[in-house]
Formats: sequence, C-alpha cells, structure tokens
Amino acid sequence: MTDAALPRIPGYLLEEVVGRGGMAEVFRARAGTSPPGLTVAVKRLLPELARDAEYVALFQQEAEMTRRLHHDTIVEVIDTGVADGVPYLVMEYVDGRNLKEVLVRCAERRILLPVDFAAYVAHVIAQALAHAHEGWDAQGLLLGIVHNDVSPSNVFISRLGEIKLGDFGVARLVGAPPGSGVPGAFGKIHYLAPELIQGRRPTPASDLFALGAVFYELLTNRKAFPGRDVNEVGQRILAEDRPAPSSVRPEVPVALDAMVLSCLQREPGRRIATASAFAADLAGYYDPAIGTPLAIAAVVRGLFG
Repeated sequence: MTDAALPRIPGYLLEEVVGRGGMAEVFRARAGTSPPGLTVAVKRLLPELARDAEYVALFQQEAEMTRRLHHDTIVEVIDTGVADGVPYLVMEYVDGRNLKEVLVRCAERRILLPVDFAAYVAHVIAQALAHAHEGWDAQGLLLGIVHNDVSPSNVFISRLGEIKLGDFGVARLVGAPPGSGVPGAFGKIHYLAPELIQGRRPTPASDLFALGAVFYELLTNRKAFPGRDVNEVGQRILAEDRPAPSSVRPEVPVALDAMVLSCLQREPGRRIATASAFAADLAGYYDPAIGTPLAIAAVVRGLFG
C-alpha cells in the first residue's frame, strides 16, 4: 500500500502498514497532523469486512472491552471510532519485536532463551491475564475478559524492555456462549485449549492452557503440540500426554515443569486455579536482575542488534 493509498482517519497521520491479518490491518501513525505528535498504532477493520455485521460487531466488541483494560502489562487502547464507514481503534505503539520474532531468531541462531528470561516473560503474561480475568475497570466493574488468543505473536517486547500482551480481537466475556461472535473466531491452534476445540465455552482456564503452551515454547523453542496440519495438532492436544519441558531441555527445573503441566491439563478444572496464582508461584523462579526492562532489552538487542 502506497502512502497515497493510506486511509484517512481524523486526528491521525497514518505512516505505514505494520501488520495485516484475516480481520484487520494495523498502521503506525502519529497523533495529530499539524504537527504530528505521539506515535500510535491504528488498528482498522479490513474495508471488505465493514459490510459484514458479524465482523463489525466483533471489532466493536474488541474496542469496548479493551478500552476497559488499563495495566502496565497490556497494550493500552487510546481511542476508538469510525472513518469512512470502517471502525478503528488507536493503541499505544510498542516499538520493538513480538515474541514470535524473538523465538524465530533464536531458532535461526540455534540457541535457547535463558530460563530466567522465559520465566519472567511468562510471569508478565500471567499478570496481564490476571488483570483481564480478575481485575476491575475504572467504574468498579469486574472485567472478566478471556483473551482467547494468547500466543507468541501477541506478546510484544519494546526496545526499552517493556513486555505487553496485546490483540484482544477474539476476546470474550466470562460466561459468553460458545457461539457468540464470528463462528470459529478463536486463537491459533497450537495454543487452543481442548474445550475450545470441542466447542465448549471459553473461560479463564482456556487462557491458562494457552499460557502453558507459550511457556513451554519459551523454555524449549518447540511447540508443545507439534503437527503437520491443524487436524494433527488438534488431535495431539485432545489425546496426547502433556510434554514436560525438561524432556527437551534437561536443565529446566522440576518446579517449572510442574507449572507448565498444571496449565496444560486436559480438563479446565484440573489446571492451576487462576492467572494471579500462576504469577505468584512463578515469581520466585527467576533472578530478579533478569526481571527488569534493562535486562530484557539487552537480551533482545543481543538477538537483533
């Protein structure tokens, strides 16, 4: 898309496309146009979907839910609106890399992330989920939001070492029926809880399963449930015994094995009870010197320069 073809959104100067998915596109932009100011990210429903009431409703649901989320570990939504009939939302711009890119670079270099780094990143993701699941909004109402797409590509690490969970595009409120929203609009298959594959209701426990799969990947740089296609991955999630990270990486402590496996239980009721409990348990398993933005930034800078 050329600069001339960039959409116009009042109050924002769009600079370039930085991402595009099956439902939306994301632009780097500047707030204000004369002169441009703060760098932001503008997420816009794909124009061809703006005539589909289901997709518009899902996008508006994301905007409504994410505007209620205010936490250091979650990408902040600043503004929402509609321009030329297409809904959009404006978010803080995380200038850096997502976790998927970090893992790909590690694979290219045939190295693994330090265990402390992996544990700290998982701790931050758990804190973000704890807020979404158990936190309160500015009006004093329980948030009760299930992310539904916890995966490495939705965890962002800034150049300054901040770690944030983003993209609540297929999030659900706790108690939402399985058929709500766009049919099939759930997360990526490698991180999808068994109950969601079976068409059951999403709950916070579904996010905890995804967190366990991400933590496994952080520790081993392998998928917890590999497969040649969606069907094979789904079958493994439903049928296989859960792998322990130490079976791939022996230096992983037994306690971290247990935490991963507590998330990857088939039945939601057998998983660790809450994201806040997971975060609290994990806090003692990484060096506090690693759990700082400066240390995280140094690791990512070492990978990418």
